[in-house]
Amino acid sequence: MQMWPDLIQKAKDGGLDVIQTYVFWNGHEPSPGQYYFEDRYDLVKFVKLVQQAGLYVHLRIGPYVCAEWNFGGFPVWLKYVPGMAFRTDNEPFKAAMQKFTEKIVGMMKEEKLFETQGGPIILSQIENEYGPIEWEIGAPGKAYTKWAAQMAEGLSTGVPWIMCKQDDAPDSIINTCNGYYCENFKPNSDNKPKMWTENWTGW
Repeated sequence: MQMWPDLIQKAKDGGLDVIQTYVFWNGHEPSPGQYYFEDRYDLVKFVKLVQQAGLYVHLRIGPYVCAEWNFGGFPVWLKYVPGMAFRTDNEPFKAAMQKFTEKIVGMMKEEKLFETQGGPIILSQIENEYGPIEWEIGAPGKAYTKWAAQMAEGLSTGVPWIMCKQDDAPDSIINTCNGYYCENFKPNSDNKPKMWTENWTGW
């Protein structure tokens, strides 16, 4: 946390104008309904520090983040919710995911951190590299993708939402490329900008 201002300034000095950050569900909700946004999990403070540096924010809510993070950032308690099945057309999962996403968006709105409110957040992300999972599980995955997009848009942030590695992202959601080679990537609509949200240089 003490390193944040220096790291943000180094990013700016290096020519960056947008800082991406994941939102780690397991850190922010360690037990059901008990939230933690202090110390290194002080998301509002981080976003405001980026704003003070004159940079923009891409808020990658997920809330599945992968990121080589234990359990993909899901809190362990989520596994024990009755009837739970992760990242599919499953009502217990969707209810928990929506509640957490609404919590994060609500906090950002309260602090006026979306660009439409004068804040630095210009993009938000829902889900994370879900396309390959959807391809494997078929219809339940497609239904979940559609639901996630509609849920996110219903939060009325005033800024675009993206889905990375999601070739069938709904029309109102920008699908973006994560990978080593994105120079030939094209979004699934001419009305969407071409975006490379992760530049993989090694594994």
